[in-house]
Amino acid sequence: MSDHTEVLSIAEAADVLGVKPSTVYAYISRGLLNRRRLPRDRRSWLSRSEVEGFGQRKGTRTLIRENEPAEQEAASSVARIDDDTLLYRDRDAVELARTSSYEEVAELLWGQPGPARAAELDPELVTAIHRLQNTMPPTSLPLDRLKVTAMLLGARDSFRYDLTAPSVLSAARTLAPAFVASLPQQGAPDAPGQSIADRLWGRLTAEPATPEAIGVLSAALVLLADHGLGPSTHAVRDAAATAADPYSAVLAGMSVASGLLLGGGSSLAVQAWLGDITSPDSVSRVLEQRLLRGDRLSGFGQPRYRGADPRAAALLEMLAAAPADRERLAIVEAATELVRRRRNLEPNVEFALGALCFVHGMTEGAGEAVFVIARTAGWIAHAVETYAVQ
Repeated sequence: MSDHTEVLSIAEAADVLGVKPSTVYAYISRGLLNRRRLPRDRRSWLSRSEVEGFGQRKGTRTLIRENEPAEQEAASSVARIDDDTLLYRDRDAVELARTSSYEEVAELLWGQPGPARAAELDPELVTAIHRLQNTMPPTSLPLDRLKVTAMLLGARDSFRYDLTAPSVLSAARTLAPAFVASLPQQGAPDAPGQSIADRLWGRLTAEPATPEAIGVLSAALVLLADHGLGPSTHAVRDAAATAADPYSAVLAGMSVASGLLLGGGSSLAVQAWLGDITSPDSVSRVLEQRLLRGDRLSGFGQPRYRGADPRAAALLEMLAAAPADRERLAIVEAATELVRRRRNLEPNVEFALGALCFVHGMTEGAGEAVFVIARTAGWIAHAVETYAVQ
């Protein structure tokens, strides 16, 4: 790129986006914008078209804090995006989703060598979880149930302020099983020794659990386990930096992840609008009605990748290959193709998660539960990393 009219300086990009130069540096450091170099020029430049396209994506600027200099970005070895590939400890997350369980990937993110450790909950704890959950309104969303369980776990843990890695990871291994136990049974009950994906399936849907379906859910848990220094992870790191206990740090991440612009909250919106569509032929009409009402069309575009979100591509491919309701799959494919054609946007992982919930008739808010249970692994990894430097 040799023509200066095709590039912008940091200051010019800040003017285009309506933010401060320090915020542009934060966008670059998080992989949201790509820094470029010109021949014999040591300054940083950005593609004009990339900056302008980035600024047009609704909600993008709300995901980065103003006045946050790039040099204050916390260096992390947990996860990063390199050339549109999401890496967990330098291993391809998409490949891990095809070959490893959620438990194995959690241990990887926590920097623990060796096989995954299966966690079985103490029966007394299970009883306490069920007793607490029975006080919740029947209409409570899954995420609401997970939040109260996180508070219960913290209140019962006399070592919660022991922020050494062994103590934190000991607590962390109970989180996912406890969260699963918090959810009402929808299908076949789980059994001792099952994976988190196996246990979770019957809490989200009454559909029979097939190996292919469990494989898709397991892949979703792996692909959502971390995504680098995003908003919910920053909330966890901020909490950990004040020596908040790991349960409180996870609660901070849950609160941010419940927002409708990203994460689990976005998948909830996707599940809702897909549920309004009764057949592939009605996709265009339903989306038109939503747009006329001024509703957002959640689930498309991911500014941290130059191309398509690789997590979504992998998950949608696995979803299409597994036995499922073919008409619902056709609705997902028709909606994806229509948005791709009209908006030139690819589906993101939140769309793929909402599609998984829609295709398999999962309970309302199931995507939020999957997201939070999955991301707990990454949040704990970032909390441990933050505790270590205090």
